[in-house]
Amino acid sequence: MILIAAAIFDFDETIIDLEPQHAAAHEALCRAMGSDFVRMPESFRTVSGRRIIDEIRDMRAFFGWREGEEELMALRQRVFDDVCCTSPLELMPGVATAIRDLHDLGIPLAIASSAVGSSIDILLRRFELRDCFDLIVDGSEVVDGKPDPAAYLLTAKKLDVDSRNCVVFEDSQVGVLAAKGAGAYCVAIRNPRAQNEQDLSAADVVLGSFEELDVRTAFAPKGR
Repeated sequence: MILIAAAIFDFDETIIDLEPQHAAAHEALCRAMGSDFVRMPESFRTVSGRRIIDEIRDMRAFFGWREGEEELMALRQRVFDDVCCTSPLELMPGVATAIRDLHDLGIPLAIASSAVGSSIDILLRRFELRDCFDLIVDGSEVVDGKPDPAAYLLTAKKLDVDSRNCVVFEDSQVGVLAAKGAGAYCVAIRNPRAQNEQDLSAADVVLGSFEELDVRTAFAPKGR
């Protein structure tokens, strides 16, 4: 059993599969700008774990858009939220049980994601999980996105715990590297529907799904 002071979750593709919705939002943004998303390199279109704002900056530079980053971000976000509202979304297998079990153990929980905080909040409420989390840290709160460890270091600081006493749940290579860079214990959950197979070898444990994890026997609260 591992003693932990907090558990920190990535969101997209760790808690919920949103790759189709993100792709649809990118495509819609490009159409609105008179561009074709498929012209972006495949390595860009299938990447995982990056901040949305960084992807918008890349598209803006690639296509030569003149609109500002904030305007593009707002347009893309409206489309993404609309798509999510009309999509039959599903949580990743076993994740709801893991979240509720950790919460029941009295372990503080947080989200540290490259996604947008308002969207995360909406979706957690949709699946009745928002009350399990003490806070959400999104990509706008740090200068550098994953694999930089800043998001996990900031989340641990806000929780008033040492990041080295945290367990992080991730699905992407950049996320795992960020977690390990922060000194956290990292459990990687492989996404079977990922567009690119992720190198998760830097994680402490790699699982096929949360269904393979019994958090009540794996983790216990660590005093501060």
